[in-house]
Amino acid sequence: MSPARAAGTVDGGLTDRAAGPRRRRLALLLLPALVLAGTLGFDFVFDDDLVILADPLVTGPLDLPAIFSQGVRVADVPLPYYRPLVTLSYWVDHALWGENPAGYRLSNLLWYLGGVWLVFTAARRAGTGDEAAWAGALLFGLLPVHAEAVGWIQGRVDLISAACVLGALCLALAARRADAAGGDWRPWAAGLLLFLGLLAKESAAMLLLAWLPWEATGPAAGRRTRLAALAAGGLAYGVLRGLLVGGLPGFPLDMHPAALRIAALLGLLEEYARLLALPEPGLHFFRALRFAPDPAALLPGLAVLGLLLGGGWLAGRQARHLLPWIAWLPATLAPALLLAFSRPAPEVGFFLAERYLYLPSVGWCVLLGILLARAASPAGRLGAHPLSVGRVCLAGLAVGYAALLVVRLQPWADSTLLYPAMLAQPGLPASVRALAHNNLGRVRLERAEYAAARREFESALAEAPGHAAAQNNLGVLLLRQGRPAEARPRLEAAVRLDPNYADAYGNLGAALEALEDPGAARRAYARGLALAPGSRRLAEGLARVGGAERRGP
Repeated sequence: MSPARAAGTVDGGLTDRAAGPRRRRLALLLLPALVLAGTLGFDFVFDDDLVILADPLVTGPLDLPAIFSQGVRVADVPLPYYRPLVTLSYWVDHALWGENPAGYRLSNLLWYLGGVWLVFTAARRAGTGDEAAWAGALLFGLLPVHAEAVGWIQGRVDLISAACVLGALCLALAARRADAAGGDWRPWAAGLLLFLGLLAKESAAMLLLAWLPWEATGPAAGRRTRLAALAAGGLAYGVLRGLLVGGLPGFPLDMHPAALRIAALLGLLEEYARLLALPEPGLHFFRALRFAPDPAALLPGLAVLGLLLGGGWLAGRQARHLLPWIAWLPATLAPALLLAFSRPAPEVGFFLAERYLYLPSVGWCVLLGILLARAASPAGRLGAHPLSVGRVCLAGLAVGYAALLVVRLQPWADSTLLYPAMLAQPGLPASVRALAHNNLGRVRLERAEYAAARREFESALAEAPGHAAAQNNLGVLLLRQGRPAEARPRLEAAVRLDPNYADAYGNLGAALEALEDPGAARRAYARGLALAPGSRRLAEGLARVGGAERRGP
């Protein structure tokens, strides 16, 4: 008996063997590519312009030491992330495509299709059989909840990280096979891929947890090497990060109030499970969910937890090859669930992001593929018939998933679609509503739609009176309309609300310069330049009003 059979291969009749494996595998990539081809016409959205086009590490000459020695920054604001592999991928795109969003979208699509293929490969190497692996990977490629990860250029952090994690899983599974020889190189290659995955997103570390069920259900030979290789990949990342940008960011934990935290944990688990199993057309972007420790409200979350625990227990007794796939979802979703214990959560709500489901959804899709293969198994006398239960269910799911994925992708086509879709989400916090109004106002402002832009900025301030960016942007709008006297109090309010707002100081300097107050303009430009020493715009403004001479070419 082959190792695959010994691991519990599911060999059904979902596909026509006469068609051949090559045709089926081509369809595995072609079908998702056709569904997602429309994303190539999508624009930059949300803060892609700040994260990608305004990053000198992306738009400037290749500087690997700088890319690998800096954390993520957005408009000179440091974030607690270290993702140099993603920055490098943006640099490659910019070198190839400039500011053409189609090139960046193509890269996302290729990373996504690579993930589909790796799901298929991992499922086969885990012993699910070609039929179940093919069905699971196809459903993964069409899963509606992936709209955010593939439709948003910055969703690439999940695409690259997951591809590395799945590649590491494939290598580790190959090394685990009973016929793998001693001294195998594949565990160490898996550790290297885990290291690269961590350079794209920190949550790749969850592979260390998700891999344990495979070791618990597989052969003991080589176990120490496999675990040591994966641990070495994680350790190497920690050392590199510590040397170049500092240690891992601290997670501000708070266990109080305990009842609310437990309710939030169960509620987040139930919400993510619902998005996987029963996706809906609406957008779920920057949502913050609120929970009450109400026994009735806890029941859905308890039911999901019970299904996971019960399914794991049953699989451990009767179908051990399913246990790792059942454990995959909670293990890889753990970072998102732990947000239930983040310190400010009760005040602002518990954050939810669909892209967090990208890697966890692998387990769900493979389990669906196994179930459908069982339904189409010749043992049930259903596999040979074109209308077998498995085939009909797979076709129905694939068509329904594809249609819903297309619908869910539409808000990502353009910012004028994304922000209204964000605002249409129920229970959106005031801070996020203000953000959406402000960003939509920026889009209108760049299109010289001044009346519409002003309405959006004023709506942002109505939601959050302390929104410094909205005050600044309203001031910029008034400057463009030739009304510096009206712009001045807006810009002064912006720097009062955020004393480290370098761009607002530059805009205030421009307003004061237009009002023929060179002394005040000089002080504003100088203050902004002190906050952002590399700003050419601020240096030129300061030079115009009699400050320090402009440096550089």
